[in-house]
Amino acid sequence: MVLRIKNDIFSSNTYLIIDEKEKFCLIIDPGLDELIIDNKIQELDLKPVAILSTHGHFDHIGGSAFFKEKYRIPFYLHEADVKLMKSANFYLRLSKIDRFIKLLEPDVLFIKREEEIKISDFELKITNFSGHTPGSCIIQYKNNLFTGDTIFKNGLYINKLPGENPIELRKSILDIFDKFDLGLNCFPGHGKDATLEYIKSTNLDLINFLNK
Repeated sequence: MVLRIKNDIFSSNTYLIIDEKEKFCLIIDPGLDELIIDNKIQELDLKPVAILSTHGHFDHIGGSAFFKEKYRIPFYLHEADVKLMKSANFYLRLSKIDRFIKLLEPDVLFIKREEEIKISDFELKITNFSGHTPGSCIIQYKNNLFTGDTIFKNGLYINKLPGENPIELRKSILDIFDKFDLGLNCFPGHGKDATLEYIKSTNLDLINFLNK
C-alpha cells in the first residue's frame, strides 16, 4: 500500500510504503511537516523501518533528522546529493521559508547507477537519473515509481538552481520512458500520481521540453 501525505510547507509529497500485514513502513521524501507525517504514522500504528529521499532538496529531506532520531532508523540518499543536502538551510533562506532543518549524515549512500536493496520485506530498485540534481533517483517498489522532481503528472519543474542540468534531465526522462514499463504508476514529489503512459502522452510541458 502507498499512502501520499501532502506537506503544507512547500506542498511537497511524502509517501509511506506500508506492509499492511506487519505494519512496517518506509518513509519516502520526508518533507518539512514532520508532525503531519508522524501523526499519520501514529494513527495507523505503523512501525517505520527506513527513510529514503529521491534527492537532496530541503523539501525532500527536511524531516529526515526528526524521523531518524525518533525511530532510530537509517536514512538513505545518493552520494551525489550529499553536498546539496548540506546546503538545505541556505536554500530555505533563498526561498524565504522561515524554517531551520537539523541535518544528519545519511546512514546509507547509493553509489551506483542501479542498486537493488531489501529493507525488512520491502524489495526496492534504486536508479540514478541525474538532471534535476546530480543524485536524483527513482525508487521502484513493485509497480510503483517514486520519481521525486524528475517527472510529474503535469508540468515540468525547472528551478535553475546549482546542480540542475536541463540537458541531463532531458536525457534522463527519455531514458525513463525507454527503461520502464509505461503501465507503471509514478508518484511524484509534487502533485498527484499517474501512469508513465499518461504522463508521456498528456503532459504538454514535458512533451515540449523533450522536443526542443
